[in-house]
Amino acid sequence: MSVSTVSNAWIVRWRSVAMALLCLYAGAVAATSWQLPQYNHRAWSMLEGAPADVWALAQTPDGYLWLGTGTGLYRFDGMQFDAYAPPRDRPFASHNITALGVAPDGALWIGFLLGGVSVLHDGQLQHHVAGSGAPGDMVLAFAHDGDGATWVAARDGFRRFDGQRWERVDERWGYPDERAETLMVDSHGTMWVASEARLMYLPAGARRFVDAGIDTGPYASLAEAPGGALWISDGRHGTRVVAMPGTAAAPVKVAGGGFGHFAFMRIDPNGVLWATDRRGGGVVRVSRLERFPPGHVLRAQDVDALMRKRDGLTSDRAIPVLRDREGNVWVGTNLGVHRFRFNNVQVVQDERLTQHTTYAVAFSPQLGLLASSGSRLYRVRASGIEQVVDTGGPKIAGIVPHPHGAWLQAEDGAYSLKDGVLERLRNPGENWRSMTVMAPDGGTGFVAMQEGQGLFRHDGATWQRIGDASVRTQGATALLRDADGGFWIGYAGNRLAHWANGRQRLYTLRDGLNVGAVTALARVRDGLLVAGEAGMVLLRDGRVRSVNAVPADRFNGVTGIVATGGGEIWLNGIKGLIQIPAGALSSALESRTPLRHRLLNASDGLLGIAQQATPTSTAVADATGRLWFATNQGLATLDPARLHRNAVRPTVEIRGLMAGGKAYAAADGLQLPAGTRDLRINYTAPNLTFPSRTQFRYRLEGFDEKWQDAGNRRQAFYTNLEPGSYRFQVMAANESNVWSEPGATFAFALEPRFTQTWWFIALCATAALGVLFVLYLLRMRQIAEQTRMRVEERHLERERIARELHDTLLQSVHGLVLRFQSVANRIPKDDPIRAVLEQVMDRADEVIVEGRDRVRDLRACAPQSALELPDAFARLGNELAQLHPANFSVVVEGKLHRMDAMLRDEVFWIGREALVNAFRHAEARRIDVEISSEARQVTFRFRDDGQGIADDVQLRGHRSGHWGLSGMRERARGIGAQLNVWSRPGSGTEVELRVPYARRRRRKSRRFWHRGKIEGDS
Repeated sequence: MSVSTVSNAWIVRWRSVAMALLCLYAGAVAATSWQLPQYNHRAWSMLEGAPADVWALAQTPDGYLWLGTGTGLYRFDGMQFDAYAPPRDRPFASHNITALGVAPDGALWIGFLLGGVSVLHDGQLQHHVAGSGAPGDMVLAFAHDGDGATWVAARDGFRRFDGQRWERVDERWGYPDERAETLMVDSHGTMWVASEARLMYLPAGARRFVDAGIDTGPYASLAEAPGGALWISDGRHGTRVVAMPGTAAAPVKVAGGGFGHFAFMRIDPNGVLWATDRRGGGVVRVSRLERFPPGHVLRAQDVDALMRKRDGLTSDRAIPVLRDREGNVWVGTNLGVHRFRFNNVQVVQDERLTQHTTYAVAFSPQLGLLASSGSRLYRVRASGIEQVVDTGGPKIAGIVPHPHGAWLQAEDGAYSLKDGVLERLRNPGENWRSMTVMAPDGGTGFVAMQEGQGLFRHDGATWQRIGDASVRTQGATALLRDADGGFWIGYAGNRLAHWANGRQRLYTLRDGLNVGAVTALARVRDGLLVAGEAGMVLLRDGRVRSVNAVPADRFNGVTGIVATGGGEIWLNGIKGLIQIPAGALSSALESRTPLRHRLLNASDGLLGIAQQATPTSTAVADATGRLWFATNQGLATLDPARLHRNAVRPTVEIRGLMAGGKAYAAADGLQLPAGTRDLRINYTAPNLTFPSRTQFRYRLEGFDEKWQDAGNRRQAFYTNLEPGSYRFQVMAANESNVWSEPGATFAFALEPRFTQTWWFIALCATAALGVLFVLYLLRMRQIAEQTRMRVEERHLERERIARELHDTLLQSVHGLVLRFQSVANRIPKDDPIRAVLEQVMDRADEVIVEGRDRVRDLRACAPQSALELPDAFARLGNELAQLHPANFSVVVEGKLHRMDAMLRDEVFWIGREALVNAFRHAEARRIDVEISSEARQVTFRFRDDGQGIADDVQLRGHRSGHWGLSGMRERARGIGAQLNVWSRPGSGTEVELRVPYARRRRRKSRRFWHRGKIEGDS
């Protein structure tokens, strides 16, 4: 018989055996208990970006899953597959990768189908080609010992690399075989090697292998179980468990092959064996390994599950198996990759509990856990589910336990289940209506609300009515008997009633009860929890306290509440199962922050949502502390003490940056080109358990004032960034709220455009100042011209008025005087009338003189500049001296500065008034003008040695009928000057005017901006 014929016959025989074993397996599955671990299965096919022909899997310390495939090397962060491209000048020996291994220093070792080894460490790639001593044929496995050496099993032999050189492992190491099939380093540091003939091991630190006395066959695989047992699988003997050398158990000699020839085996944290079957294909799962003694050969009935393509695998051809650092199991096939994650929530997989729409659950000390489905009541045990009773038609909607059984609420009334006997109770009242809610009474009976009839208690023998007519009997949705003997009754429409000691108190929306229809009530450490269709509140000390969550609808539709002995609170709602840690409720109420909680949903193994509109709670605890929940898909359970918590801190990586349509590597010191304003920063944190629950927060130093919560988004967007230096920081937390420390950082800078540089801005500022200065000069010139024109107009107007006065009024008065004089001449000199007329004409002459003086004043010319003020005062003084003789002088000290024209005019008129008063009224012999110019002010002093000013005039500020002094003070105040007058009767007078130059400039500035006001004052 040819080799081909023998092989075909062997294959046919094994296929027949496999079919028989599968039949046995099917029977084993039918008896599967809910206590067996349940897993969430997630597949990534080629349609979802996964590579094909996955032959090897490994996980590096940064959390990335690496896939060695027939088309190259890939990595996966839980969300995205990325192909690794080696440098162009240093390509891989082959695209077909058959083995991966991770060294203690985090280096990734890569083996190829055609031989050769590459090492990827910290982004640097190193190649070992066959000519250097590395394997020259297909690499099968890697192992790394405590001495830092790497061991390689390959088709062309067994090799060791000590970091410097390669050597072949042969008789010098006590290894007799030509090659090794597989390698494994156990938890004690012992190296295990399986060849086609035997199993050997090398203790830590030893230099020679020891024969374990266990025969092996081709294509062997190894796995270490908890407790130190060793699992071996090969093509000759199947799969079995053996004791470690040195134990009491003797070596195992297997005569025939057992179930399965596994290509890879791994054992997860729950002690479950996962393997890929070379014979029949698919993935095999075996739990409770402790039940198998050393020497046990695996049988089909020992298997929990056999998963193939029909069960969701992308392909039956599955080879590599990996247990990651978070406890997940990964399997690679030739069409994708799969993850199996332990479910915190187990589902009672029995179709008898999923074929109806009404379920109830309760725990009875005598009967154990009870669950109803339709008209049947079941007892849930570790071995399975058994029926207890059947009402024969009416559906069981509620269960209340008692010491000898349970009370049942059905469609046609209440039932008593005692010592296995089901008895229907007589209904209270004559007009029977359905019971809407029921609850334990704190003893051996129960309380129930009968629709339209009232609240009743059944003590095991008779019914008793509770409350009076004030207790509302319509629309009750929840019921609780409190420890103090009072009763809480929840209704639709934000209504809660408390009946105690013969009195009722209501809580409504006005009291803060904003939960809609009340669906669950429970007494917890912090008070009374009230859940409803639209949220949850806490009632404490007679006050309703809001319980907030993020998102806001997290506590909607809660129909079951149970508190554990440790202070945890569990809710069964439409969003899933919610765990509230001990103390979190009081902390949230005190700090007025959202309640910290954890949600378990379909991703954790929960099927369906909380059963709604139930007469009893949908969440209970059994005697062991295990929790049970009624859902619309049956019964779910979990053990709070064994919840999986991911304690691995995420490793955050900044993948790169996109700006202006160009990708940049995230290297510190990156200089982005000028004009960059918008950018996108990509980051990630590998999470192979719940990547969608990874939470990120980031901050861009130089832009963000505080951390930004990004949720599970793995990108940060920034727009309108100014040129400058920035540092991006990002942190991540896994699904268990374990945060990365310290996160990842990345510094970069945005180069400025030419128009964004500081010197361009300075240049623009200088140009702007220059333009403003030119505009200022132009404005000053315009104002000066306007002022000159205003002054000229004023002088022209004064001259016109002077002409009009001279040509009209003065001439007319002079004509009248002449007429009166002619009349007077006709009257005798001794006539009293002539004397009166002459007095009138003398007064008229004085009026003419005063009028001429005013005309002369109007025609007087103010100086054209501050430099002309001394000359103006000198001319004025000389003119006045001709009419009123006196010695007159003008003295100037210092250099006069330029003055504003308006200011100059005001100074002149103040000085003129002082000089006119001195010449006309002082009867002075000497009059002096002293002008003193300093840095900040100019002072004008007008002195005379005349008769002075009377005291009463100084007190009043002016002479009766004269307003010269008042006008001088008003003009001085108008220009911001200081006017002082010193005088004593008989000792002369001194008038001092101090004009600040600074005030002059400020007034000038105000005129520049408030021209309208200045012109109005002029």
